[in-house]
Amino acid sequence: MSNPSAGPFWGPPTAHANFCEEDYVISRYIAELINTLSNLTYIFYGVYGLRKLRQASTFELSRCFPYWGLIAVGICSSAFHISLKYHTQMLDDLSMLFTTTPILYRVLIVNATRQNTQRTGLLLGGLLLAFVIYHVKTDELIVHSSLFVISILTIGIRTFQLIQLKTVEGSPARKQIWGVVRFGAFIFNAGFYIWLIDGWICDFLRSTRRMIGAPWAYLLELHGWWHVFTAVGAYIFIVVIDKLLSEESNIEIAESVAWPASWACKSIFAGRNIDDRGVTKKQS
Repeated sequence: MSNPSAGPFWGPPTAHANFCEEDYVISRYIAELINTLSNLTYIFYGVYGLRKLRQASTFELSRCFPYWGLIAVGICSSAFHISLKYHTQMLDDLSMLFTTTPILYRVLIVNATRQNTQRTGLLLGGLLLAFVIYHVKTDELIVHSSLFVISILTIGIRTFQLIQLKTVEGSPARKQIWGVVRFGAFIFNAGFYIWLIDGWICDFLRSTRRMIGAPWAYLLELHGWWHVFTAVGAYIFIVVIDKLLSEESNIEIAESVAWPASWACKSIFAGRNIDDRGVTKKQS
């Protein structure tokens, strides 16, 4: 346990945001231990995705950017939850857009001309830079949240369109991809509601955690589950979009994605006529 007399290593918190996990309870070096450690999920899936790209038949540098963005989320969010400082809060806020922007770029330039591709890149890059400056100076959340939601909705809509465009109707590949996408949308939304609940019933959660004690109390650190669930959801959409925009859109993906995406390929999310190998069962 942390020694209260020593004081926080990083000094008093200066961030405008704080979450339900109690500060500096375990260590004076880490303000929120569980919220920090749960960010390793982003880093794990980012590294896993990059390693899989090295094994792909075709490799393009642009395919790496979303995974690097996912790793950046884990690092920036960890820095914030370790220190609870204002400047690390800015990193945490902006890292979300550092991940969505490369994905947004990839889905918007499908079948675009070289000139339009360049224009799209310059436009998105310019908008991101302008917002970074604005957000750091104002520390507002409405525009930040709006941009994030718009990005997510656009990525989701384009993903559904690309599945129809790039995969063969009724094929095992399409069914597996739909299974992964449905599960990704489900777990991302579940993470959002868990994030809301963490704020709504924080006092109850804190009193319950004190009553239960470690280590089981750590399971009630709901903001940590938000990190885990959104990391899985973000990874799923990154890997699905990468598959759809590569030459692998009609290849079954069950063996090339990390768990639980590999499970979702052959689960009820993929449909009832999928067997344990993720292959479409023949109708009798």
